[in-house]
Amino acid sequence: MKIQRHLAPTAAPLSLRDLLRALLGLIRGRHVRAQIESEIKRYFGVGHVFLLSSGRAALATIVRALAATSSRRKVIIPAYTCFSVPSAIVKAGGQVVLCDVDPHTLDFDFANLQRVVGSDTLCIVSPHLLGQAADIPRAKAIAKPYGIPVIEDAAQAMGRKIKEGWVGTIGDVGFFSLGRGKNITAGSGGVVVTNSNDLAAMLSKIYADVPEESFLRRVINAVVVCAMTLLIHPRAYWLPAGLPCLGLGETVFDPNFPMRRLDGIRAGLLRTWRQRLEQSNEDRVRHAELYLSGFRQDEKQLDPVRVPGVAYLRLPIVMPGVQEKQDLCVAGKNQGLGVSALYPAPISKIPELRAMFEGQQYPGAEVLADRLVTLPVHHYVDGHDIARICRVLHEIVSSAQHLPSDRLRRLTERPAAPSKIREAHASNRGQ
Repeated sequence: MKIQRHLAPTAAPLSLRDLLRALLGLIRGRHVRAQIESEIKRYFGVGHVFLLSSGRAALATIVRALAATSSRRKVIIPAYTCFSVPSAIVKAGGQVVLCDVDPHTLDFDFANLQRVVGSDTLCIVSPHLLGQAADIPRAKAIAKPYGIPVIEDAAQAMGRKIKEGWVGTIGDVGFFSLGRGKNITAGSGGVVVTNSNDLAAMLSKIYADVPEESFLRRVINAVVVCAMTLLIHPRAYWLPAGLPCLGLGETVFDPNFPMRRLDGIRAGLLRTWRQRLEQSNEDRVRHAELYLSGFRQDEKQLDPVRVPGVAYLRLPIVMPGVQEKQDLCVAGKNQGLGVSALYPAPISKIPELRAMFEGQQYPGAEVLADRLVTLPVHHYVDGHDIARICRVLHEIVSSAQHLPSDRLRRLTERPAAPSKIREAHASNRGQ
């Protein structure tokens, strides 16, 4: 444990005023929650909103609603995504079906999607990974002949708008996450949005059975949020980052998570959500642009997934090989740079699910598991931090370019290690 300025890989700050507003939610929780629901409807132009305790709970609620009126159970997801996604599907009684990803776009490999979709598919879950917009119209075109709804996983992209509209509202139904490392936070929380009256009717039936949070759990949540607010600052983050027992950054497959409605304290924390969301995304765009302008010409050839003007949750970088990824992550940890891997393995290598995908290959997902790193772009990042990260990145990339070509090729093609299922990625537990 080293006392130093230490960036979190991702962060969504809360102010003292936000914490004080949470007290109103403790007193008038249902009223405040209803008010937030109305504000989200108006802002995103949707007809129906449901607030839940986490992004996982939001996705599980959607899948349960779809399954309630269908005998289909297969849910297609990317082979590389947050472990919370298959956790929610299993929780809802669905069967996980994997589609490989295109490491150049972080989206589906659409040729593979065309092959795995079928008349027994319940739905397709399409994530906007790290804020990089997925091609929802293309996914919907593939799904349409089978009458399959497309769920937008906008957990990492709240507040991003593209030509088709707000992400999360382009598919048949979508959800956002209010987790501690997302664009905005209430400590945790999930938001379901849809313009479909039929889907909303099904969701309402499932939502009616979702219990409220207990008083004790609400108090615990409040304490956790206060601690998070203090410790997420770069002056203090060295402390939780140096305590492995906290499990910060672990991505865990756990289908036994609780499903509750968003409690009043968390709803109270969202009283200024619109201003915070817009400011957060402005910061992320600006910091991503600073990285892009700071990269040297040779480094710009490494990563085909960066798109200017995007409010990335974390800026994705595909390193030339496994060793370079590891070197950068180690340097980032030692120097408190907030540089981190994302998910340590494809979904097919989660121990609890591995038997379902025996013999199947997902090469695009392997590339991302082996070589993807992310750079922090949140509110607490400053120009000095970006300059330091760019300098370390350049040193590692320059060293890699002088490796013998056969060694570089072996590094690039090395398969992901199945044992590294709990490698750190950063604040994605619970979505």
